Amino acid sequence: MTFDFSSAHKQYLPLIQTVVGSYPERYRDDLVQEGLWGLYLGCCAYDTEKGVPFDAYIKVCIRNRIYSAARRFASDSHLIPLEDLGETLPSTDLPIEDRYAESDALREAFREIQPRLSSLERNVLDLYLSGIPQKTIAHRLGISPKSADNAMTRIKQKIRDYIPY
Repeated sequence: MTFDFSSAHKQYLPLIQTVVGSYPERYRDDLVQEGLWGLYLGCCAYDTEKGVPFDAYIKVCIRNRIYSAARRFASDSHLIPLEDLGETLPSTDLPIEDRYAESDALREAFREIQPRLSSLERNVLDLYLSGIPQKTIAHRLGISPKSADNAMTRIKQKIRDYIPY
């Protein structure tokens, strides 16, 4: 039996957000993605022959995926709060759009996208645009490489959502 992931996504996203809501804010976006991944894997692996109700099975898959990811994040000893970064971020008083935009259209796009980004995403984008490799970004921000990758994925999606095709 196959399941429609998009309808399951809509149905189980509130559960994922509730479970993730008890964790520190700096982990939430990554934990939501982990919860969605647990939902997807659960949908793929569900076997009607076992007699387990889908709802009960999928909730366990989601929670287990989030709890496992949260344990990984907590065990990453190099993680530090964004507030403690200080000098690791680019030091300039110029707004990001003035540092990287070469045209008025690009400058306007930066202004539109900035409020849609979390503080982590803004820091990752700023370092990325400075030419810093993603692994170095993760190290400088005190986050896991996967968290930096997830932030870049969210940034790219927000940019795609903004730019009309």
